[in-house]
Amino acid sequence: MTQSNDSHLHAKTTRKIHLWMVICSVIIAGSFPVVAAITPGHDPTVLTFWRFLTATVIFGLMLPFVKGVRLPGWKDLGRYGVVGGSYGLFFILMFQSLKETSPLNTSTIFTTLPLMTMLLGRLVGEPLRLRQMWILALSMAATLWVIFRGNIHQMIGFQISRGDWIFFLATGCQAVYMLSMKKLQRDESKVCFTFYSLLIATLALLVVAVCRNGYLPFPDARVWLGIAYLAGPSTAATFWILQYTTPRLGPSRVTAYTFLTPSAVATIEWGLGLSAPQWVVLPGIGLTLLAVWLLQLDAVSGH
Repeated sequence: MTQSNDSHLHAKTTRKIHLWMVICSVIIAGSFPVVAAITPGHDPTVLTFWRFLTATVIFGLMLPFVKGVRLPGWKDLGRYGVVGGSYGLFFILMFQSLKETSPLNTSTIFTTLPLMTMLLGRLVGEPLRLRQMWILALSMAATLWVIFRGNIHQMIGFQISRGDWIFFLATGCQAVYMLSMKKLQRDESKVCFTFYSLLIATLALLVVAVCRNGYLPFPDARVWLGIAYLAGPSTAATFWILQYTTPRLGPSRVTAYTFLTPSAVATIEWGLGLSAPQWVVLPGIGLTLLAVWLLQLDAVSGH
């Protein structure tokens, strides 16, 4: 009886973890149209600075409730610099790329994140599993079907622009960020680690923004609404979700949820009435869900 209750509790906890990852995917999906809306006419470094400053303040307010907070030593600055620098560079390049390409193209390129993370992880000792590679390929194909609404001609005619190459580099920076979060954290709390990483990145962005513009531009109200979303739900909320789910699922299972992003974008657009439901994408959504489920299996993930 006790063993049965333990199994039931474990299954309930597992469902809860995966539900949080679905919520996280929806929040991340919402950041693409937000970034596209606030980018035109603004310096990407300035936008990234204000986003990071807001996120730093949010995490700074959490510090009094964290045990064991300490000032970083000189050796710690390198770790925080890699984490904060790769994360900050991702957003600078993302803002810049969306000046020259479309959210459609960037969401397409973003689906390469799990593969990039896996390949870069191999360089730092992470295992590379053939089964995962095949399912990642299936996931990318299904995701492309969703993004291009099942239009084969549009898929074939997909053109790589300068903005697309910039976002490829941005996605690589995001992969470095995810790996560095795992490899470079020591015995400090996750809140403290994230706060100092954001703080160092924010100070560096401040210097660059002032040097480029001669002063620090202040965004208007429309931009601040977008920054509030990016710094709040898109940074703070997803941080807590990932801190809860990653130790329990592992990095490979967590990054698999990246493939839900285009489907989540389509669902958000349908829900807001921005576009009519297109039933041709349903096979792609179904395959994406299947691939994400397969990537959660112990036989595939190696857990």
